[in-house]
Amino acid sequence: MPFSLKGLVYSSFLWAVMLYADMPLAQAHSAYVVDNTHKLLIPKSVDFVETLSTELQAKTGYHLYMAVVDSVPMEDLFLESPQDSTLKLTPKQKRLAYKNMLLEKLQKPYTLIVFMKEDEKIDIVSSEPKKYFDEEKVYYEYMVPLLPKQKDEILTPQLISAIVLNGYAQAADMIAHHFDVKLENNMPVDESGGREFVRFSMYVMLLVMFGIIGVIYLTRKKT
Repeated sequence: MPFSLKGLVYSSFLWAVMLYADMPLAQAHSAYVVDNTHKLLIPKSVDFVETLSTELQAKTGYHLYMAVVDSVPMEDLFLESPQDSTLKLTPKQKRLAYKNMLLEKLQKPYTLIVFMKEDEKIDIVSSEPKKYFDEEKVYYEYMVPLLPKQKDEILTPQLISAIVLNGYAQAADMIAHHFDVKLENNMPVDESGGREFVRFSMYVMLLVMFGIIGVIYLTRKKT
């Protein structure tokens, strides 16, 4: 996605995040943001998740959780014996152990969206995958397109909040649709998924190609 177009998409969506997340929720602890240790999810986004997940659970019985961390919190990984060391685990094993630790505390049916900044990983884990919504569709069409395309782009808390909330809001809508209910507290999502961008790019390429052909034709006609 070109920088200007991506910037427009991101700016518009971030504005929506700020607008819809500005809700009076002075809670010290969020039941649905199960880990935000490094404060990568901005406070208004935490409040928004708490509000929407509470509404979703009340109307459907479904639990939609989120965890956003800079890196896997090693001190929280309990091993079988003191001799064990998390340093012996591979990054993949550490992520799996961390997710399993979180999942043990969740109420079913559930979905947990996990964002790990340092590992550059996003996982959507459901107690019953594919039953209530398409996790892969949410990931590839509503989260991946908002990820930085340049290595030097910084993942700020604002950008991280926009990425995870875009997928979260869409997942909430899809779950609500499964149960045939409407959510009053949800916000618009950025639907400029990969397929739409590919289609747009193809149109641009075709226009450029026809333009080149037209120039060549006119040039030859003059000669």
